[in-house]
Amino acid sequence: MTENEARPHRCGGHDVPQAPAGVSRRTLLRGAVVGGGALTVGGLVLPTSAYAVPALYNPFGAYAITGPWDPPYHNGVDYGMSVGTALPACGAGTIQNIYDNGTGGHTVTIYHAEGYRSQYMHLSQFRLNNGDSVAAGTVVGYSGGAQGAPGAGNSTGPHLHWHVINPNGDRVNPLSVVGGPTAPPGGEGLTLQKIAGAGGYTGALDGVPGTNTWKGVQTVVTGYAYTGPIDGVPGTNTYKGLQRLAAKGGYGGVVDGIMGVNSWKGVQTVCRRFGYGGIIDGIPGTNTYAAMQRIAKLGGYTGPADGALGVNSWMGLQRLFTGFEYTGPIDGVPGTNTYKGLQRMAKLGGYGGVVDGIPGSYTWAALAKLV
Repeated sequence: MTENEARPHRCGGHDVPQAPAGVSRRTLLRGAVVGGGALTVGGLVLPTSAYAVPALYNPFGAYAITGPWDPPYHNGVDYGMSVGTALPACGAGTIQNIYDNGTGGHTVTIYHAEGYRSQYMHLSQFRLNNGDSVAAGTVVGYSGGAQGAPGAGNSTGPHLHWHVINPNGDRVNPLSVVGGPTAPPGGEGLTLQKIAGAGGYTGALDGVPGTNTWKGVQTVVTGYAYTGPIDGVPGTNTYKGLQRLAAKGGYGGVVDGIMGVNSWKGVQTVCRRFGYGGIIDGIPGTNTYAAMQRIAKLGGYTGPADGALGVNSWMGLQRLFTGFEYTGPIDGVPGTNTYKGLQRMAKLGGYGGVVDGIPGSYTWAALAKLV
């Protein structure tokens, strides 16, 4: 669903960010190309430089375009997505939140290098503060657009509107300035997809998380119903957890804690996402165990992936099978409880902050250590 269907009423000029007090609109639009270093505008420290288009990517390639670039009637690209979808930054920069920004409703502006800006419109919720610095892939807010909802502006249905503004203050088609369709290696999207692999996600590792990625993540932070001690001594309950993991790889047998060929085939299938390159024969060996150790990192295992499962390896798996206190549905729609689960997992990577369901750079850095 796009903005008002009557073309002349689609997003107009009201959603361009307003200049802070004491700064002209022209300065806000063009000041970032004055020179290298940084420019301070209205308390925001903006990255600056004077030459090429900055490194931008398309975080929304998994969603259908419901409103193409069509100036002068529609100076942006619309993507259909449900309300509350996480919106990753299309490039590094500095955040400015604009509430009720005319026809655009709640708008996030990301000030990039080279004087470029990107804007996401019709948000249901902001996630960061004005002046926060973000890396490419950092979630900056959540989509909205439901007609009449707070922050929807003139939208008539859930979607995201995205456009880029060049150093001259002109809107340009974001798809004309982005690089490849994937997030930078090591970005948050790729971290999520690697974690999701232990929850049954088998899609592309392209750094653009969609519903199936989030279902995998939710499965992981729910755990596999292990109720035993974290003692590194595998028993029936541990193996039941392993069989529940195997179910994500196609195992359809009973969860009885007795690992057989089919159980191991399921485990090996999941292990494909964690470096296992052998055949799916249900006969575990060094390569299977090494991949299991990589999975165990999600439970805090820090040792080598040498294929020799020891106490610490099993402790990591047991923590993973215990889960991270996620109690929500496996619906592929990330919310506060999903992010809280990720923050609890991040503690195994050194995160020491609060579990508030609002992951920041420290959470993501800790999670990246686990994959």
